[in-house]
Amino acid sequence: MMILGGRSLQLVYALLIFLYMQTSIGFNSTTGDYEIRCIESERQALLAFKQSLVDEYGKLSSWGSEEEKKECCKWEGVQCSNTTGHVTVLEVPWLKGNLSPSLFELYHLTYLDLSCTDFNLSPVPESIGSLNKLQHLVLCFCNLSGSLPSQLANLTSLQSLDLRYNKFDIKNLEWLSPLSYLQYLDLSGNDLTKVNNSWLEVINKLPRLNILYLCGCNLPYVLPQSIPMINTSTLLAVLDLSSNNPSASTFQWLSKFNKSLVSLNLSDNSFQGLIPENLSYMTSLETLDLSDNQFEGGIPKSFGNLCKLRSLNLSNNNLDEMLKELIGNLSGCLRLSLEGLYLDENKIKGPLPEMIKNFSSLRWLSLYNNKLSGTVPKSIGLLSKLEWLGISSNSLNGTITESHFSTLSKLRGLDMSFNSLSFNFSRDWIPPFQLDEIELASCKLGPKFPRWLKTQRNFSNLDISGNEISDGIPKWFWNLSSRAFHVNLSSNHLYGVLPNFSTTKFADSFSLGIDLSKNKLGGPFPVFPINVTYINLSENRFSGSISSLCTITSGNLVVLDVSHNQLSGKLPDCMTRSTSLLILNLAKNNLSGKIPSSIGSLSRLKSLHLQNNNFSGEIPGALGNCSALQFLDLNYNSFSGIIPVWIGERLSSLNFLLLRSNNFSGDIPLQLCWLTNITLLDLSNNNLSGTIPQCIQNLTALARKESLAHDHNSWSERSYAYNASVMWKGTERDYGNGNLKNLRIIDLSSNKLTGEIPIQTSVLFKLVQLNLSRNQLTGKIPPDIGQMRDLESLDLSHNRLSGQLPWSMSQLNFLSTLNLSYNNFSGRIPSSTQMQSFDASSFVVNPALCGLPLTPTCPGDEKSKSKPTDSGGKDNQEDKSEFWKSFKLGLELGGAIGFVEVLAMKFDHPWKHVCFLLFNNVRIRLSNLKDCLYLLVAAVGSMVRGHVSRLGRKLKLFEPSVSS
Repeated sequence: MMILGGRSLQLVYALLIFLYMQTSIGFNSTTGDYEIRCIESERQALLAFKQSLVDEYGKLSSWGSEEEKKECCKWEGVQCSNTTGHVTVLEVPWLKGNLSPSLFELYHLTYLDLSCTDFNLSPVPESIGSLNKLQHLVLCFCNLSGSLPSQLANLTSLQSLDLRYNKFDIKNLEWLSPLSYLQYLDLSGNDLTKVNNSWLEVINKLPRLNILYLCGCNLPYVLPQSIPMINTSTLLAVLDLSSNNPSASTFQWLSKFNKSLVSLNLSDNSFQGLIPENLSYMTSLETLDLSDNQFEGGIPKSFGNLCKLRSLNLSNNNLDEMLKELIGNLSGCLRLSLEGLYLDENKIKGPLPEMIKNFSSLRWLSLYNNKLSGTVPKSIGLLSKLEWLGISSNSLNGTITESHFSTLSKLRGLDMSFNSLSFNFSRDWIPPFQLDEIELASCKLGPKFPRWLKTQRNFSNLDISGNEISDGIPKWFWNLSSRAFHVNLSSNHLYGVLPNFSTTKFADSFSLGIDLSKNKLGGPFPVFPINVTYINLSENRFSGSISSLCTITSGNLVVLDVSHNQLSGKLPDCMTRSTSLLILNLAKNNLSGKIPSSIGSLSRLKSLHLQNNNFSGEIPGALGNCSALQFLDLNYNSFSGIIPVWIGERLSSLNFLLLRSNNFSGDIPLQLCWLTNITLLDLSNNNLSGTIPQCIQNLTALARKESLAHDHNSWSERSYAYNASVMWKGTERDYGNGNLKNLRIIDLSSNKLTGEIPIQTSVLFKLVQLNLSRNQLTGKIPPDIGQMRDLESLDLSHNRLSGQLPWSMSQLNFLSTLNLSYNNFSGRIPSSTQMQSFDASSFVVNPALCGLPLTPTCPGDEKSKSKPTDSGGKDNQEDKSEFWKSFKLGLELGGAIGFVEVLAMKFDHPWKHVCFLLFNNVRIRLSNLKDCLYLLVAAVGSMVRGHVSRLGRKLKLFEPSVSS
């Protein structure tokens, strides 16, 4: 919705190039009765170039050597001079292959466009310098690499050069200096780290340069002393330095273009502090983009004098002024020219001010995701030119009436979502607008279905989710728009039966996504048109079979979620043509039978949810063809047989493997250790036997710090809310998109596993939950278990484990759930604030285990205490006195340490981990003594007593017999 300042000028410039070609270059090679024939050497050069390419789409099918195809001037993408017959234009984008040097034998080329052709990291040949008549060169998105040849300096006729988004190793830009006719230059997406500040000097030497794009180039810091004197002939009008990391001194250089710059883009550059005042001196500016930085405060008052500014983008910064003051600073001549104002995603406060109505030219106003409060003034309805209004995700309240839209006849986009707004329109109200985007999520439009929507017949995006609508969906709704792209009516109280979508106007949409989840809709599974890409009917009351699934999965369906309904019967075996499906969620229904083998045709499937059904039989081997799977959830079914080894061999992208509560038997396959991306492995409550594989250490995602990153290739996938039911600390919980990526869990509980816990388990440093309970495990707990510092839940109960608890367990500072009960552990429970915070139930039925919190003492503790004697006299009394002084000191020190630890546990702060480690290391060293408390106190007491005695001898305060 933004004004296309710089890019619109780019399009204008491309149009000028096109017009130039129309007038100076003939589109066909015929003039009167005289036909200019193709020059043989150039035809051969073109054919050689074709041989180096892969033409997947037949773009070069007209190129050939047959007699009727000899006239290369008539080939697709080729144009010749209508006087000389030389090839002057070659425009063949979207190919693959190598950049053949034969191409550069077309010495008369003036226009060359090979954009979006994959040259497989080929370098640019030095022979490109032979094209000295070239005026326009486009090699963007070509996957080229290597150094740029210095021979580019020979292209002295160049007027436009587009090399954006390649992988060049650019060490200098001196080759640009001779290109004195260059007006348009785009190097975006290429790394300019090595050029130092020479880019400033070179740009300054290009007197005709008018448009410059250096987006995402890793530009080095601009040093004030390196800023060159400006060339008075420079006409730079469009400048894009976005997505770099320049210094604040960049503004000093920019100030030299005060009278020429029309469009300036400095977005995504990590600029901090206040917005520089000197930007307001650029009186020719029409578009200014400072979004995605860290600017604070408000807008300089001097910005109100930018009389030509049409678009001001300050979104995603840290602006925190009151909106009234911020708008007030723009109330100069700017208020008459400003068409687009983007202040979204800041910290702007206060109500919407009445003065907004003074901006008579405003077409786009975006204020979403701020801290705005109060009501929406009716004066906003006086912005008669307004086309887009976005005020979502604030704390606005009150009632919206017809008067808010009284003159907004040009309004095309409305986003008031996620506020406490109620809409109150008369039943027969006819809005003055035709909206393309209607975003009113979490507002109150109900309880009746909004009748005014009947007038909106051109929308592509409609979101009235969470609107407290308790009504049936009227029949007229399904025939409103043939442009519907995304329709969201979820989280209401809608009831009734859905129509056959194939007979509605929605069926004429190019690509339809529909979300009706979390309602009370029922009846049979509806019939959808083949153009549908996104279906979410979860948490409703649909029943019966899903045989119509065969129709929609043969089209372009990307997401299908019908979970949490009452669907029954078998899964139809008809998915052989489902090449686009990424997410299939049939969970929590009454589906039964075996998984059909045609599911293996879902080659792009990323997420398969079949949990909480009645599926049975073995997992079909065809599922191994779904090599893109990241989520596989088969929990709570009746699957049987062994866990297939091909899961580890062929599903290497798996992040989540959930097989809880089935009838799987046999050993845990060693091949599961090949799942290096797995973060949640749940095989619990089955009949698995054998040992836990020692190769468990190969599950490296459980040792890495970084979170999962999932690629979302389509709008449909991005819109879907991933969800998984996870057993967390003994309770099953639902986790959504945001939290799933942080889970690191292994749950092998309630099986028949034997043998020892592999010591390799200790290297899974980022594991947060480990549950091996209710098995037949023997042996000891791995001694280095304390390395698993992120562990929050550990359950080893109901096994046959034995031996002492490792002292390293006292290092598990984030452990909040612990169950070691019903084993054969012995010895003392390690001492730590964390271990003693659990109640006795965490340790019960371990007959030889002792210590707090299970028992006050351990056997033999009383023997280590010193017995009183009559001998010793004064020395003995002094020893006792010093002992109790030292004991008090030890208690005070321990209390202080414990208090700090409690504070660290209470408050979530970055130094929390440091604090734990510091005090824990001290405690562990002391805990290694046979009786840590007694010996610590005795040692401190002895040291203090010795110092006191020596001091006493010097001061003659004690008798010699007192000294020891």
